[in-house]
Amino acid sequence: MEEKERMDLKEEYSTYFSEFFENVKEEYRKSIGFKEADELSSGELAFRDAISSLPCPVSIVRLKIDIKKYKNAKNGVYHLITYDFSNFGESSVGYYGEIDLDEIERHIELLKDFNLDQQKIKELKSFKLAGYGDPECWYWVWIIPYEILEKPEEYARDFMHSFSISFGHKILQKFERRIDYNSKYGLKSDSVLPLSELLKKNKIFSSFVKVDKSGEPREITIEDLQRSVCGIQLIPNVPERVKKIFNAAKRLHIFGYFEYYFFTISQHYTFLALESALRNRYSEIYGKPKKFIRLDVIIKKLVEKGIIPKGEVKIYDAGRYLRNSLSHLTNPSVMTPSSTLLERVAYQINQIYDKGDKPMPESICVIRDLV
Repeated sequence: MEEKERMDLKEEYSTYFSEFFENVKEEYRKSIGFKEADELSSGELAFRDAISSLPCPVSIVRLKIDIKKYKNAKNGVYHLITYDFSNFGESSVGYYGEIDLDEIERHIELLKDFNLDQQKIKELKSFKLAGYGDPECWYWVWIIPYEILEKPEEYARDFMHSFSISFGHKILQKFERRIDYNSKYGLKSDSVLPLSELLKKNKIFSSFVKVDKSGEPREITIEDLQRSVCGIQLIPNVPERVKKIFNAAKRLHIFGYFEYYFFTISQHYTFLALESALRNRYSEIYGKPKKFIRLDVIIKKLVEKGIIPKGEVKIYDAGRYLRNSLSHLTNPSVMTPSSTLLERVAYQINQIYDKGDKPMPESICVIRDLV
């Protein structure tokens, strides 16, 4: 590219970005409509203030693409653009010129300033990379697959969207107006404990004992807790998404040894696993519902299909009630370290998914009181 053409483009980009940030602000005003400040959340207010703080320094390079050689390229011109958000309010444009993609490795300054290494260049040439950087440091390089000079409004919208996604956390850190309640009330941080302290047996749990075969009481160990749930298994027909929730409930039960309230969370997850099983089984039979369906309706439908025995509807309804009570707390519940609930719900989930492929011989059926 001739020097005059380079200088003309530098001036054009300088003019472009002096108008660009105003376009971004206008797009933002359109996006929130006529909302007043008190109608915006603290996060929305932070984003508004971040947009209002623009402009900032910009660095830009035009990439010339041979679209005959690179079939995945969307256009013959791409842009690498980075914004220095650590300097809100400053206006400058650093233009690196137009560079042929095949010659990008030769531009040492560009490689340094845009943090380009061989791996990123390889990904860049695959045209699958939309950007890269470190959002914790206000650093990001956006790869724009079109001529921004010809599409100022489109790029303003794209920028606003990318800015909120890439730097959402940093925007909140810098601009969110929040009361520091720790300072206001003189609250101290929790102690950072070593692993040996974290893995101490919970004092509340120490009050429970197990009676051995000789009738003597002894402390319950973490191995006891593991043994109490290791045999509680879900059949192969149960979907993985349900198993993941149920297995989390089992793990929480075991770790109640260290934090007693984990037993309560374990029971909550146990009922969530049952709800997941009911909803997934319903979707298998009736198709995914277009709107939310209450659990009592799902239970009724599964009874009609013979999935849930009529005589056990009350047990499923009890599970629904207990799930609700654990989801909408006014006071914390304290549960005992018993695996009975996990065992009962595992039976219900297996019952829902036992499709009768391999009938169980009567000789190995176990009759249990699951109420």
